[in-house]
Amino acid sequence: MPSGPLAHICLLVNDLDQAVEDWTKILGILDPAQLEERLVRYDGFEGGEAGGGGDDRMDWATFVNPGGSEIQLMAPGADTHLGKRLAKHGEHVHHICFTTDDPAATSQRLADAGLQILGGVNEDPEMPWQQWTWLSPKSAHGTLVEIARPYRAVDGRWEDGAPATA
Repeated sequence: MPSGPLAHICLLVNDLDQAVEDWTKILGILDPAQLEERLVRYDGFEGGEAGGGGDDRMDWATFVNPGGSEIQLMAPGADTHLGKRLAKHGEHVHHICFTTDDPAATSQRLADAGLQILGGVNEDPEMPWQQWTWLSPKSAHGTLVEIARPYRAVDGRWEDGAPATA
């Protein structure tokens, strides 16, 4: 799990294998510690698009960085909402992610502060501990912001990263 609340920066890419290869070279020079852990990769993942735009099929990979923010790469299916966005705008930063133990309470605090939240809290049936929601780019000066529960990498998969309660 990243060491702070800024968990990852997610890039929308055309070719996941090429992006992984290129980012392996980049991180090998700029941040070799991100290459020490096994890459977390999910192929054929289906996730809800921010703002209720429907499900999006994608392949994605994350370079694990226990000491800081991670680089995440998403390659969506061509016929999906994100695939159409990628075709229209090209490769780009999709979102940044902050983690919190309670995404629902955090999103309510953001809304109470006058910021726009996109939809409710999402849950993943494959990872029932994981929850996330979105802060609108309108409130974050053009940047989509994910608010998610903490996670940690274990053998190339995600597990609950929230601190254990006594």
